[in-house]
Amino acid sequence: MILLALSTSGKAACAALIKDGVLISQALRDEGRTHSETVMPLAAALLAEQGLSPMDVDVFAADVGPGSFTGVRIGVCAANAMAAVKGVPVIGVSSLAALAEPFMGEEQAVCAVLDARNGNGYAALYENGSCTAAPSAVVFAEFLPTLPENTLFVGDAAIIQRKRIEETVPGARFAPDEAHLLTAAPVAREAWRLLQRGETASEVMPLYLRPTHAERLYKEKK
Repeated sequence: MILLALSTSGKAACAALIKDGVLISQALRDEGRTHSETVMPLAAALLAEQGLSPMDVDVFAADVGPGSFTGVRIGVCAANAMAAVKGVPVIGVSSLAALAEPFMGEEQAVCAVLDARNGNGYAALYENGSCTAAPSAVVFAEFLPTLPENTLFVGDAAIIQRKRIEETVPGARFAPDEAHLLTAAPVAREAWRLLQRGETASEVMPLYLRPTHAERLYKEKK
């Protein structure tokens, strides 16, 4: 079985390929171009390297956010469209779950955190492989004191908020620098785990935890 995963919620567009549960390839592109220009050619090239086409894929997956509003829409729409053409399932993966995925097998609390500026962000907590605090929009000054000791932090906000984290969470630990960048490989692995549990859909939706900038401006004008 072949699973193709897309990740577009962050700065770089990325695609990854899993075959029968094994990650076989990943490609990333960060050239300052929009994801709408890069993600589909990137996915096509990744498949072609393995002698495959989108019609050979059995399951599609996408990082559904939180993250860049526009980026998330692009990845979700691309995965939904390819799945609809082929008539196969699609799986939505939270970007926070994907960030935490490499560390979920360890007996520790893992907090995935993304920056939303001005002390705001997105966060989710995972303990012993289970989500114990669902993805949500947070104010870090209020959220961090609720976390257990020795929590491992991963995500771009772990770097930006590091001083505050160290001052607030006793024994706080941090993932390696390279783990703070979301790529498609953990999206693919988490999607495969969800696939084994039968958690598929005919269509996935973006996970928006805050209003878009346009929505906020509209509300302010009313």
